[in-house]
Amino acid sequence: MNGFFLKFNLSHRIVYSQFVRSVFIVFLLPCLVFCKKEENTDEDLLTFLTLNLYIRSCVGQNTFPSNGSVGSLIRYQIQPSITSTSITSDNNPHQVYPPQSGVTKKNILSVFYPGTGSTPCEVGAILQQGATRGYHVIGLSYPNSEAVNTICNQGAARNDASCFENLRNEVVTGAQVSSYVSVDTNNSIEGRLLSLLLYLAKTYPGDGWDTYLTGGTINWPNVYVGGHSQGSGHAAFHGKIRNVGRVSIYSGVSDYSLQFGSIPSWFANTQVAPAGSYYGLIHENDTVANFSGNANQVTDVWLNQFNMTGTLTNTSVGSPFGNSKRLVTTACNGMSASVLHSCPMTNGFQSIWNYISYP
Repeated sequence: MNGFFLKFNLSHRIVYSQFVRSVFIVFLLPCLVFCKKEENTDEDLLTFLTLNLYIRSCVGQNTFPSNGSVGSLIRYQIQPSITSTSITSDNNPHQVYPPQSGVTKKNILSVFYPGTGSTPCEVGAILQQGATRGYHVIGLSYPNSEAVNTICNQGAARNDASCFENLRNEVVTGAQVSSYVSVDTNNSIEGRLLSLLLYLAKTYPGDGWDTYLTGGTINWPNVYVGGHSQGSGHAAFHGKIRNVGRVSIYSGVSDYSLQFGSIPSWFANTQVAPAGSYYGLIHENDTVANFSGNANQVTDVWLNQFNMTGTLTNTSVGSPFGNSKRLVTTACNGMSASVLHSCPMTNGFQSIWNYISYP
């Protein structure tokens, strides 16, 4: 019983952990990411100060979005409400990047879903990497204020075996199937992406955004989806219901019912995305994603439910990583649980992102 309450309390702490993770992403000094942490008060202070700077950076961009150059790239910061009058909440700006000028265009749209409580600003490094590779890239702002494991492991939801699938279905498509969230079609991931693409095609006709629209709907085979943490679960679910070209999973999928002691049944649903299109990266000691307490929870799901082939391969071996679709990293060992969970989103993973998300 004590073990149950320990895990249940963890579900309440997920939102806090995800918040800490969300402000950690991208901006830390290289040694804070790739050197093993020592017990050093000065380093702890430096980490705190750096996080605080990044919080303010994203708060500023989210409050006062703008368009312009970021190095050699063009970036549009577009509030969802600008793209549709039906969107009135969760209005942190989408981060949008056309392919870098002078780079051969892939004619593929890469869409990334941030994790719980995160905004697209906080995953800017991986978005920018895609644009430098010739992809059209969108960091999508969507309803993500509360962790799926928090919702489905408390109250009446904990006795509902369909909670995880119905919740993700409603967030992704807007289908009115969940009693635990309220997301209509316009505010869903798919609805927001469609509104954004229509807006981009009209506002920036020379960028080629219309390539991803057919008859006013999204041309899914030309779209790659990916996400971190909660966002990785939405990406994985998307590959189950749409013929997307690729699915990239970072630090997830963590869905797990404490009440039933099992993963949800949607993991085994038929996959509509092409066989072999799922790829993943997780820190080997990620206790946030491995919600059940089983250190192999996530990577076993990758193999057995998502058909992600190949041996579990450490990224230290270098590209092409044994051609495995299941990668782990040890880069941030010695740091906190929230840092390990965020580690795959930090600068320094560009060559690994190329393999998983931007071939």
